[in-house]
Amino acid sequence: MEYHGTPEILDYRNANGHGWSFFKNDGLLLTIVTTPEANMEMIRKVQKLELRNDDVLIAAYPKCGTHWLWEIVTMLRAGNSKYNKKAKDISMLGTPKSVLVDELPSPRVLNSHLYFRHLPEKLVEKKIKTIFIMRNPKDVSVSFYNHLNGVKMSFRFDGTYSEFLDLFLEGKVPCGSYVHYVKDWLQVKQNHPDLPMLTLFYENLKKDPVKNIRMVADFIGVSVTDELCEQIAEACSFKKMRTADKELKEHILTAPENWKEGHKGIYRKGEVGDWKNWMTVAQNERFEDIIVGTFEDTGIVFTYD
Repeated sequence: MEYHGTPEILDYRNANGHGWSFFKNDGLLLTIVTTPEANMEMIRKVQKLELRNDDVLIAAYPKCGTHWLWEIVTMLRAGNSKYNKKAKDISMLGTPKSVLVDELPSPRVLNSHLYFRHLPEKLVEKKIKTIFIMRNPKDVSVSFYNHLNGVKMSFRFDGTYSEFLDLFLEGKVPCGSYVHYVKDWLQVKQNHPDLPMLTLFYENLKKDPVKNIRMVADFIGVSVTDELCEQIAEACSFKKMRTADKELKEHILTAPENWKEGHKGIYRKGEVGDWKNWMTVAQNERFEDIIVGTFEDTGIVFTYD
């Protein structure tokens, strides 16, 4: 990734001052965590990261089940249903803490919300097993809103869901357009047939966790019993993960003190179809036109309830 000069700052806050400023690079809107220069340097370091042959990478747009899947894969590789005391933040690429990844022991379960082109350059060459998980975009919009509305950090969103939805539909949110992100990863699967890649859906994992956990185990080459898959499914149920997150985890990015008082933190509901409690009929129709319709040519069929 080349970076020259001072990037243009794009202010996409709405009339109420709610929203974010971004800078554009490599065709993408990038959130300014510190400064554009520091952000670009952070991504360059990710691209140059030395991968190990036994790494597994989880890729997902925010609020699509990254934490959930990270716990599952970590347990599968450990061969038990015990929680890792570290949160997935320790192995997340694309944050200021990405430098810690080099210090992690193998086997590593890496995770990221970055686009493919911003990930380690050796991903395809080393044939790193990559799992891409998707979630229906209506629930993503609601979950993402509640996350950004609940944090105290600089990228929080203090407006209403209606205000957030306007920005989400235009791709003017952290991590950019959901449509562009998903389509970019679908293209990766076509362009790089040598990259071992498994595609999962949040809703399928919710409906039949044992079946999907076994699918993940087979993909990463781990031998499992039905009993272990069931134990992991139980340990990774929403209620138990939320309890473990509060009582056991050592956080970096999502520590309890980073959330507004009374907010449920990273684990809010985890339900399929919660968008119906948030969207008006008119908003849903607009969502269908702007986002849902754009997936018709992909073969992707999302489950919305």
